[in-house]
Amino acid sequence: MTQDNFSYHFTPAGFISNFTPLVVILYGNEKVDLNDFEYKMWNVLQVCAFKKVESELLKELIINISETHECEEYIFMYGDTAEADLSGIIAEKNIYEANTLKLKNRKNLKKVLDEFERIAPEL
Repeated sequence: MTQDNFSYHFTPAGFISNFTPLVVILYGNEKVDLNDFEYKMWNVLQVCAFKKVESELLKELIINISETHECEEYIFMYGDTAEADLSGIIAEKNIYEANTLKLKNRKNLKKVLDEFERIAPEL
């Protein structure tokens, strides 16, 4: 799907629970083929071709998804976070930088999220 100039794809967890996290994966300004990516029982939002001026649109998208899927308490952002200003909805401690070269390779995405799970608090 596309929201103005950035592309995104959302894969919901198999069930709705306020204990299920929403992980926002930012690929930065790269064009990436976004497909369903199921990981454990997490909600996964993948975003690419994102620019700083679109932070408000992304914030609205994250709020909409988190309210719809009841995951407002556990929102994490992982990836190329330099362009995103999501203060107020994602706690600073829940924002993690990642090497986006690793994220582009779909085979490595599971390994990257396994690594993320080890460093993210309270998952």
